[in-house]
Amino acid sequence: MDTSSKTLVFTLAILCLNMMSCEVFESKTSRERIVISAFGETLSLDQLSTRIPNEMSFEDSTLMAERIIEGWIREHVLLSEVEKNISEFDHDFEADVTAYRNALLVSHFESRYVASRLDGNVEENEIETFHNEHADLFLLQEHVVRALYIQLPGEETQLDSVRTWLESSDSLSIPKLEQWCIEHGAHFALDFDYWWFLSDLLDQIPMQIYRIEDQLRQRKVIEFKEDNKKYLLRILEHQFKDLPSPIGIARERIVDLIIQSRRRSLLEDLRDDLVKEAWAQGEIIRDSIPT
Repeated sequence: MDTSSKTLVFTLAILCLNMMSCEVFESKTSRERIVISAFGETLSLDQLSTRIPNEMSFEDSTLMAERIIEGWIREHVLLSEVEKNISEFDHDFEADVTAYRNALLVSHFESRYVASRLDGNVEENEIETFHNEHADLFLLQEHVVRALYIQLPGEETQLDSVRTWLESSDSLSIPKLEQWCIEHGAHFALDFDYWWFLSDLLDQIPMQIYRIEDQLRQRKVIEFKEDNKKYLLRILEHQFKDLPSPIGIARERIVDLIIQSRRRSLLEDLRDDLVKEAWAQGEIIRDSIPT
């Protein structure tokens, strides 16, 4: 629906608002079409139109227009009552409103300033440096492993190639292993860059845990059966709990922390520059405090 059609729909919709008994009229000071006015405030047809999606049907547009107008009326009736009785609530309320408005303006300005200048690209060497310098921020709460596994029907016996590919676990063997798993209807996880929390891995494969640290150090293919299913597991790397997590696990958090640090630096520089400029232009005048 184009803008002109949408305006026509809303004109008809407003005229059909039986609940409100509203009508569209023109402002005395401009050609703007006013839907409703209350306590010196107005809601124009254009303002109403922008709040309703173009793709809405006539019926849905009418219903949404009713809700918007009803909400607008309730809001302005309540605001009028609040303004009449504000002195009874809090003598410092105006100061609170000003402080809130100032904070909102500053926040909006800073957000737009940062959005137009912040570099969101974080290089790998930055991630590694941050990880090394702040390792204590990324201590593990549980063991983690980089591992591959395959779950097969228990009757599958021709597994020599599978074992060989799992032992290799490189860029040449993994595609072959994936193809084999697809052809044989196996359930598998073969992303050799992915780090598993041990509890998550054990949710997928029912491996018995008895000497956990020795088992996690095992690099050979581990095979076992459970519920008539056969499992093959290859642990590529591990890290024990209470030690710094691998970068693969901490990467997303590290990137976020680096970007937040850049954001803080941008805002600190902005504030410093604005204060310096205000002093230089004589916008700030300070008298000494009497002692």
